[in-house]
Amino acid sequence: MTAVEKIAGGIPHDARTPFERWAQDDLRLEIIRGYFAGPLGTLELKPWPGRNFDAVFIDLIGAESLAGMFVAQLRPGQSSTPVRQIYDETYYVLNGHGSTTIETPHGTIQFEWGPQSLFAIPLNCRYQLHNGSGTQPARLVSTNTLPIVYSFYRDVEFIFGSNHNFARFSPQVVSDPTAATIYEPDAKKTRSDVDVYDTLFIPDVLRLTRGDASVRGEGTSLINIETVNSVISDHVCEVPGRRFFRPHRHGPSASIFTVKGTGYSLLWTDGSDLTRFDWPEDDVGVIIPPNMWWHGHFVTSPNAIQVAVKLRSRMNPINHLYENTHVIVSEGGTVLRFEDMDLALRTRIWEMYVDECRRKGFDAVLPIAD
Repeated sequence: MTAVEKIAGGIPHDARTPFERWAQDDLRLEIIRGYFAGPLGTLELKPWPGRNFDAVFIDLIGAESLAGMFVAQLRPGQSSTPVRQIYDETYYVLNGHGSTTIETPHGTIQFEWGPQSLFAIPLNCRYQLHNGSGTQPARLVSTNTLPIVYSFYRDVEFIFGSNHNFARFSPQVVSDPTAATIYEPDAKKTRSDVDVYDTLFIPDVLRLTRGDASVRGEGTSLINIETVNSVISDHVCEVPGRRFFRPHRHGPSASIFTVKGTGYSLLWTDGSDLTRFDWPEDDVGVIIPPNMWWHGHFVTSPNAIQVAVKLRSRMNPINHLYENTHVIVSEGGTVLRFEDMDLALRTRIWEMYVDECRRKGFDAVLPIAD
């Protein structure tokens, strides 16, 4: 029988995750909560000790403490402190111009970025961000797996300074970080209904050619993106004006950035009320729907574009909670057609949308029944 040396008076009461304790107590950085956040371009930031940039963490309910997010701002003429991290990370540039240097076993990768650039940091490769302006700051948003990785290991030197060599990407991106492979959908479109664009760096993600994604809503176009063999994937979606992206649901940690156009998003689960997020105008907002909550995106401008960064790789899936997310509910998927909604909910959503479109000078277009 094991000898009991001490009886403690209860479990220490700190229900925060190890990542939250580190971010708040050690780094002294703020964590933004809730279902959504923004405008990202005006969030207040504080210095991140040891990284040489200012930041704020965003830990929305729908992330489920798995994927994380922070907004980082490089001061004029400054570079971030070099780090070599063992978590996946994707950056979207909100404003400013600069460059990135990544040291890999195959050579050094260098590229210049600007507003609407999207790029990934290969796992376990030392890298730096550089602000290319001597007078203007540069602001980026990082989506990453830092929260779950930190909560697992709880060792900053290990997470940001591993000396074990491994790399999980194609050497061809060293000579050309924009080099891409396009994967067409399989015959049954079970994994993707549009092309998948596989690369490291996209200078302007909004200029990518998008394919027909009408199953998500009439006139919708979309392209899926994979980056450097990561567990994180992305997509760019355009929804025409006076229409909306069909309500749907999927797994956690899907960050949806509203980057162009006006409108709002609705979130709900069976039996709950609607939660609404109005997109910031002339700035970027972000929504992370909670796990398997219904959500739809409603456009009140001539068109709208969203960039989604998700803990959902088609090549390296970590779960099956995103399967059939482009298949309608009646066929075993998670896309909800307008005509399939509960009548009371459908009426409420439609009346809200008609009113919002009229305020913008448009007449809403009733979704076509399949």
